[in-house]
Amino acid sequence: MKDTKRKLMPFTFYDRSGIERLLEEEAAKGWLLEKTSASGWIYRRIEPAKIHFAVVYFPSATAFDPAPSDAQLRFQDFCEHTGWELISSNIQLQIYCNRNENPIPIETDPVIELENIHASVKKTFLPTYVLDLFLGFMQLGLTFQRFSRDPVGTLANTAELLSVLFWILLIFSCAAQIFLYYRWHHKAKIAAQDGHFLETRSTDRFQIFMLASSTLALIFMLLSFGGGSMILIGLLMVASIIACGYLMTKVSNFFKKRNVNAKTNRLITYGMAILISLVICGLVLWLMVSARLSSRDRREEAIPYEHDNWTFYVYQDDIPLQIEDLIETTYTGYSREIISETSSPLLSRYEARQRPRHDALSEPEIHYHIVEVKVASLYDWVVDLMKAELSHGIYYPEDGSYEEIHRNIDPAPWNAKQAYQLYFGDEAKNRYLICYEEYIVEIDLEWEPTKEQMTIITEKLVK
Repeated sequence: MKDTKRKLMPFTFYDRSGIERLLEEEAAKGWLLEKTSASGWIYRRIEPAKIHFAVVYFPSATAFDPAPSDAQLRFQDFCEHTGWELISSNIQLQIYCNRNENPIPIETDPVIELENIHASVKKTFLPTYVLDLFLGFMQLGLTFQRFSRDPVGTLANTAELLSVLFWILLIFSCAAQIFLYYRWHHKAKIAAQDGHFLETRSTDRFQIFMLASSTLALIFMLLSFGGGSMILIGLLMVASIIACGYLMTKVSNFFKKRNVNAKTNRLITYGMAILISLVICGLVLWLMVSARLSSRDRREEAIPYEHDNWTFYVYQDDIPLQIEDLIETTYTGYSREIISETSSPLLSRYEARQRPRHDALSEPEIHYHIVEVKVASLYDWVVDLMKAELSHGIYYPEDGSYEEIHRNIDPAPWNAKQAYQLYFGDEAKNRYLICYEEYIVEIDLEWEPTKEQMTIITEKLVK
């Protein structure tokens, strides 16, 4: 039978009432709190007993203090004389227990007690949630920026969608905690003026729900990165963040044991944290770039070649539509490449191209996107987006001498619902947007396709 146990504490920092109530229940079951930490609270086995607990806040304490201040020591002596024993101290939050049947309360002035809680909250609780709130909004802003540049690609990426869910959950959690605290603080100030302390209301179920939801969103986001190496990089990033926090704690404790003053300790610890964070970010970025490059350069049957002192690769990916399906050619140096392939519950997008080597640019090439719309209500919107972006990648003089438009063409040869062709003024380009029941295909050719070729394109690209 184990004599100790570790338990996660889903209580907010200021939830004095909830913490005291839980500790009393644990003592009645035969477990007494021994130590508090970020990784969980540690209990040791005792004989079941009725023990009173008091959570006290000491706002002047910091995580970098080498030892309790004189004011803290005097306060502890005062508590000991009244039967209260300090069993755990976690920066500003200090926990006392008393085995007497009717102990004298430690805090007797609700106004001072509330002031101590609020001062402690402003030093630890609020800055953490405000920083996380800022981080969440910043990440959402970056995601929406990517969405504004490539809405179809963003919606077809499960990792992007799950990251949005993760950051929304974080923002909601932080905003809710800040709101709940200030609502309680407002009511508590009124109660304190009337001479009594307003009990805090536990949000443990909410905390557990938000922690579980955020963890699941993070796990699914990592699993949706689309490759073993990228998943490992994501896991490495999460592990590095945890390790960085652990290392900061160890460094701070190292200097505390050697009685280094709080200001110096804080400066060194934060400096190391910044340095380690920069190293981690650089390492993760390097690994991500290396993984993407290696996944392309080590693709099976990729053949390197030199042209104008640059190294290029000929890929032999299995793409659904090839130039040989449409025209006869004797050229054998084609590169067939899957550029991207992403999927989400909303959309799937596939992009591929076949092009000649750079030393044979007179040979024709093809390039196409296939978008599967899985939610019917998004179909028309996606079509409009793709029509508006039909001229992407084409360079032309911006002198206003012609108008870039997409014109309706006969969809029958394509066996489609709708079909559009890109025009620059009266000049037709061989770029088409073909709309099927659930699929939207954009294809760029270097010749005007025949009806037979249109049929082949449909058969090859639309399942």
